[in-house]
Amino acid sequence: MRAISAPTLLPLGHPFGAADVQTLVDAIADAGFDAAQLTSSHLAGAVADGMTPEEFFGHHRDRGLTIPTVEVLMEWVAADRPEIADQARPLLDIAQSAGSPTVIATMSETEVPSISGVAERLAYLCDLAAERGLRISFEFLPWSAVPNIRAAVRLLDAVDRDNLGLVVDMWHWFRQAGGPDYDTLRDVPAGRIHVLQLCDAPTRPADDLVMETLTARLLPGEGDVDLKTTLDVLFATGADPVVATEVYSASLAGQGPAEAARRAFAATETVLGGRLP
Repeated sequence: MRAISAPTLLPLGHPFGAADVQTLVDAIADAGFDAAQLTSSHLAGAVADGMTPEEFFGHHRDRGLTIPTVEVLMEWVAADRPEIADQARPLLDIAQSAGSPTVIATMSETEVPSISGVAERLAYLCDLAAERGLRISFEFLPWSAVPNIRAAVRLLDAVDRDNLGLVVDMWHWFRQAGGPDYDTLRDVPAGRIHVLQLCDAPTRPADDLVMETLTARLLPGEGDVDLKTTLDVLFATGADPVVATEVYSASLAGQGPAEAARRAFAATETVLGGRLP
């Protein structure tokens, strides 16, 4: 499966309406991708503009696109169980309607009272997802209290849920505390790696990491991430993740969805080098 994160094809903050759905769907399909990562705000914008959810998903089906992931759950770390359920329910509903097996969760908090408390809440999220036959994929962020893959694996071990796995985002991988950690990646059970998000970055980080990740990522192969080694290590584990191109770039999005998707697909195919059928 070759997926792309649909929001990356539009400038950050672009108001999303019903007319944008067909534009994005056509750009993604015409470029050669067969799947689109869905952000709930896109569906919400289209529905607010008069499109029904059935029409939204129908546009994807008509072009042969699946929706392998829905994102993103964030405001759960300090919430109680009723608040977590209220936040999670709409996204879980969307995943079921989209036929997506995976909901992505992350956290931006830089400090937490205890990782055990985070694990308890994440376990509850997993249980809510499991009731619907869905899984949760956790994405670590370099500036958060779970800043790298080693800390993320420890969190997953503490949660101890079969439907919980990892998102390995190449920008977060490169910028993670301590740098790329191949030893930990080699030891992650294959089934735990749910999603691989492809992009690139220069060696020198920007002063503002949040703005860099949202507006200044590079196409795969255009930066300094050792993508070949990372992909070799990851696929050697036997992992079979959703492979999604996720290049949040103001300059790329400024070229328009069709050209951005075309360039993203070409770069992704070059980097993958035949690793996918």
